[in-house]
Amino acid sequence: PTSGSVTFGGIELGALDGEPLRALRRRMQLVFQDASGSLNPRRTVAESIAEGLIVHGLASRAEQPSRIAALMEEVGLDPALGGRRPGQLSGGQRQRVGIARALAVDPEFLVCDESVSSLDPTVQAQILALLLELGQRRGLACLFIAHDLAVVRQVADTIAVMRRGRIVETGGAAEVIETPRHPYTMELLKAARAK
Repeated sequence: PTSGSVTFGGIELGALDGEPLRALRRRMQLVFQDASGSLNPRRTVAESIAEGLIVHGLASRAEQPSRIAALMEEVGLDPALGGRRPGQLSGGQRQRVGIARALAVDPEFLVCDESVSSLDPTVQAQILALLLELGQRRGLACLFIAHDLAVVRQVADTIAVMRRGRIVETGGAAEVIETPRHPYTMELLKAARAK
């Protein structure tokens, strides 16, 4: 970082490295925009989901299959898909694998970086509903990054609009959507309505 600070639970992230940073990473996970690119094409679905369990020592080899099956069911995947590779799955299924992989380490905070932008509208709605349900059931805080304010409106309590790396407007979701104050927010809303 060139300036500013990033804290999580009162801990400055820029000051950490090694084991303290590794331990903190378990508490926060990322769901990527490109599920295909974030999954190793040589690994099976089960191997991808198991990675966090192995790295953080959260399940013995004997416990892993049941933990993986439970995670797959939780995100709406048939555990029978565990032996498949990412190329054998649909885009929505791959995104569900990415979500299951993130959840495997029981995070407190989930960053969803444009995690529905590449999905068709029906699958997008299913993934958004899943993220909302998981957030409520697991007590997850979620930072949902997106350009489409129509999508953001469905999942956000609070919205911060960024332009050129700076926050230009922030407020409750209804407030920002219904009475935008910044011209850039107005442009984003106009683009969302034009879709």
